[in-house]
Amino acid sequence: MKNFKSSRITTMRTLTITGILLMLFVVIACTDNFEEINTDPTSVTDVPPEMLFTRGLVYGALRYDVYQRAKDLYGNRYSQYFANSQTGWGTDRYETNQDWLTRLWTSSYSDFGINIAEAIQKTDDDPDLANLNAQARIWHAFTMHRVTDFFGDIPYSEAFQEDLRPAYDSQEDIYNHMLEDLRDAVDQLDEGLEYRTGDADVLFHDDLDQWRRFGNSLRLRLAMRVAYADQDLAQEHVSDVLNTGLIISGNDQNAYLETDPGGGTGDLVHENPMYWVYSFDEYRVSEKMIDRLTGYDDPRLEIYARPNVRRQFAGLPNGLSDSQLGDHPDRNYSTQGALFVQQDTPIPFITYAEVKFLEAEAALRGWGPGNAADHYEEGIRANMEHLNWLIDYVERDLEDDKIAQDEIDDYVGQSGVAYESGASFEEQLEQIMTQKWLAIYGQGLEAWAEMRRTGFPEPYEIAAPGGGETDGQLPRRVRYPSEEEGLNPDNLREAIERQDGDPGDFRMHPTRRMWWDANPDIHVDEM
Repeated sequence: MKNFKSSRITTMRTLTITGILLMLFVVIACTDNFEEINTDPTSVTDVPPEMLFTRGLVYGALRYDVYQRAKDLYGNRYSQYFANSQTGWGTDRYETNQDWLTRLWTSSYSDFGINIAEAIQKTDDDPDLANLNAQARIWHAFTMHRVTDFFGDIPYSEAFQEDLRPAYDSQEDIYNHMLEDLRDAVDQLDEGLEYRTGDADVLFHDDLDQWRRFGNSLRLRLAMRVAYADQDLAQEHVSDVLNTGLIISGNDQNAYLETDPGGGTGDLVHENPMYWVYSFDEYRVSEKMIDRLTGYDDPRLEIYARPNVRRQFAGLPNGLSDSQLGDHPDRNYSTQGALFVQQDTPIPFITYAEVKFLEAEAALRGWGPGNAADHYEEGIRANMEHLNWLIDYVERDLEDDKIAQDEIDDYVGQSGVAYESGASFEEQLEQIMTQKWLAIYGQGLEAWAEMRRTGFPEPYEIAAPGGGETDGQLPRRVRYPSEEEGLNPDNLREAIERQDGDPGDFRMHPTRRMWWDANPDIHVDEM
């Protein structure tokens, strides 16, 4: 694998300059004061696209506050990686917290979202900057697919423009555009151009091959996301990507952002966000996760979790009420493994293991080459080998947690884990998705999306009586930010009606399916 640590000094110089300039560069996506702010004579209005791109990458990786509120308190709770251990915090029991969900919305538009959009616009008509433009478009698709997967229909084609009340695009149109834009952006990358992104690219360090593989792997993810909503669209893009062969094909090509503790301006963009979230002591590893790991003697157990005060691995049930939490002291349950909460642990986006599970599903559906069983087994092996590499990367005293080759062999060969070639489609899909869920541990937004899409792995019933706002059903979306009711009411109402929501409910009910959530085998009581 590449030693990304060697580029940190250069990276941090870029980030520091970017941060200083962008403290003066204020752009707000949806505000009544947009025109006044946008013409402020004291503002820096000509920030180079390279600096916009860098900031969009770093903050788009989700700085700790967005990471905590959206990815952790919603994604990691809904996917049941973690369970809430704090009283008064309701997302774990399927209750809405407007402040937390709004953080992803506002940051994706008025923070890193506008940075990437401006970088794209500034380079659109300059053929010399075609590589920067393509890289920014790939990252734009990555950041915006999280937003539409979170909320459903969202402002997209008219977002980041001068219109203060942008229309909401349908999720179907958004996905169609993202898939085509990813294809075009990857094709646009050109090794022959004299201009290169250089130090501004803190993700792949100006490696265009890596950008191609990331863009294609992202397109594979998004194409499979629409498998139940538009099979023809999904199959077209899945087959196209896999036929190129230019995807993440090994752990040395994993897409993640390196961190640099102690660097920069002290605004927490340089550390692993989970380092800070862990320090808040607000969660424990879930009962579902511990049960899955212990049920098959999974060698990842001691990496994913730490034992409780009795030196036992124990998972906390999801969805406990405040009164129930009093009967479940924190000390009795496992905390997250040390590997994931170091300051310098890289922030993952797409890994080789995830790609192998996507390939396994594609082969299962008859959309891609190879054998589903082979892809499936390689996905498991790739994840465990990557964990061993991470242990070396963070340079902590975790050598004893490394997974030996014979442990990997024993795990993939045991009953219940070994791929059941003679099983039904649904049983094989459940195997693939369960191991995928284990492999992308901590990537709660992605795991929750896949649980909604396929129904696997099935979530445990939450413990609190009443089941929150969904009567105990896994939420299919989050509500829209309440601010949109005042800022953009007509377009919001149109979007809600288009998604079969209650026109009188400006925020959509969490049980309402979004467009790609169309698996006919999943029953949902929409409220």
